[in-house]
Amino acid sequence: MKATVTAFEVLDALGLAQLEKRSGDLGGSVPLRVAQACAPLFEGNAFGFQITLRQPIVLRRSPGHVAVEIAAPYGEAFTAAHRAVLPRLVAQGILRADGLLPTTFADDFVKLASASPGDVRVHLWTGLCVRADAGVWLRVSSAANRRNRFFEVKAHFIADDGAFAPLILEITLRPDAPDRIRIEGEIGTVAAVAPGVRIEEIPLLQAPEIGAAHAAFYDAAYFEAKAHGPTRKYRKTDLPDDLDRDAPARCRVITLGPAAHTVTGPLPCIVFSNLVPFKASYDGYTVTVEPQESVLRAGAREVERAFAEALGPSFLGENRRAMWYFTKYFSPHPPGEPHFFVKPWAFVQTPPGWSCLLEGVHGEGFDVLRGIVATDVFHATPAVFQLYRSGEPIRVACGVPLLHVMPIPRRLLQAGYREATLHH
Repeated sequence: MKATVTAFEVLDALGLAQLEKRSGDLGGSVPLRVAQACAPLFEGNAFGFQITLRQPIVLRRSPGHVAVEIAAPYGEAFTAAHRAVLPRLVAQGILRADGLLPTTFADDFVKLASASPGDVRVHLWTGLCVRADAGVWLRVSSAANRRNRFFEVKAHFIADDGAFAPLILEITLRPDAPDRIRIEGEIGTVAAVAPGVRIEEIPLLQAPEIGAAHAAFYDAAYFEAKAHGPTRKYRKTDLPDDLDRDAPARCRVITLGPAAHTVTGPLPCIVFSNLVPFKASYDGYTVTVEPQESVLRAGAREVERAFAEALGPSFLGENRRAMWYFTKYFSPHPPGEPHFFVKPWAFVQTPPGWSCLLEGVHGEGFDVLRGIVATDVFHATPAVFQLYRSGEPIRVACGVPLLHVMPIPRRLLQAGYREATLHH
């Protein structure tokens, strides 16, 4: 991909897949309101590069076995090309002879990893090899906001060890998936991320300026404008540059009340879990959310107490509508959209020039969508639910993970990649 700044190299050894940059409006398929005003979701749609199959693949499963079908003449061509290219990759020093690809994928680019009842997993070599630049890691994950819901892709990282690595996806078929699954188009995402992040956990009492910034954003003028339509206030916010890209990124998760998060992973990531048990349904026009009211009220009181301790008892009365962002915990979308927000009771603060990837989980009957929030200027990290079944409600228990929040410098969000080639 041509770009002023690049962060990794890509070698297409097989012709099975390619990387494509997805548009924020998903080719015009998102609601107009999202395209015009919801910058975090718009940027989440376009995050990274989509791993896109050039030809459809059919996975046909039977007890203890998964067969791969590709329409002629492509199936035979890919099989022959796969067997021919592996010796070249080793001979040219791109891959080690004892590495994962030559030893595990010697005879096919798809391998069955598990075929136990309820757990059918395959490893698929995309035909691509990638090499991250120094100081950059690559995150491989699902296609997120537009994806085939009959399978999941396990997220993993590729470190900057100076060598090419095969881009392999671990695909898990859902138990309710049909025995014959057609996989085509976008099947995953690869994106440049930064190692060396540090995440500190503190209460709002130690960062009252973050609470004050939240109230300043949701001021009286915001709600007056909102009464007439989308404010686009977030989209209009000036974003600072990355002031010191060589220094370790020091980030903070700032708790407001009941805490339900962990910091985990090879690259530190904040995992927010649900704090209020609820069920939600969509009838084609309206989303109805039914929380456990006693838990919601108790949590809201703790949130108000945290703000009062940090900013004074008069703060609540002066900024009541700004407090609703958290104390209501749930916020609906306009009629006709199967979406609603869940607001973790915490802020996230990153250094200037850093945003956060909000990677939602996928549950039974719902997805929490992927988004990008400029957490150096706006510190809330909402989980945006999308319901994809009508009638039967979804149910989400307390403690269920909702959102993985990972700090990423915006220079990497905007970076491209370089194309490498095999020698003849």
